[in-house]
Amino acid sequence: MGDVHGPIPAGGVSLQLLDSAQGQPIQTWRFSDQREITIGREDGNDIVIPDPHVSRLHVTLYAADDSWMLVSRGRHGTLIDNRLVAEAVLRPGAVFRLGPTGPMLRFDQGKAAASASMTMDQIDPDAITLFELDHERSRSEADRIAGGALFDELRQQSQRMRSARNDGDRSS
Repeated sequence: MGDVHGPIPAGGVSLQLLDSAQGQPIQTWRFSDQREITIGREDGNDIVIPDPHVSRLHVTLYAADDSWMLVSRGRHGTLIDNRLVAEAVLRPGAVFRLGPTGPMLRFDQGKAAASASMTMDQIDPDAITLFELDHERSRSEADRIAGGALFDELRQQSQRMRSARNDGDRSS
């Protein structure tokens, strides 16, 4: 099975449960310091997927040298590229299915790419400052709204757009 006691490949890994119809990520798990990851239906696995097509212990992933290996342990098998595999090297972006009609997961190594379905626990902590509220700007905009200035600006902009549209209609 390779050297399970070797160094963990740098950058950690992430696994995404994919929507079977669209292929879009539904849920993401990240692991940064584990040499072995278990996936199955039974509590106690690192990733628990309560699906009847998933065995109690379906798949084990483990770090070997500079790569990750997948070992199929489930009764219904594991498929990569629509082929049943007993053991396989996982490349970044690899998609595997738990059984012929079971759920699909995407494996990624290193820093995971951003996706439109990110949750707060998946955001880089250094990027949190981008979400901080600009209190000065907020007060300024509130004052403009309260004083009616924002509505005046919007009304003037609307009148300019209407005027430009009317001028365009006349020149046609």
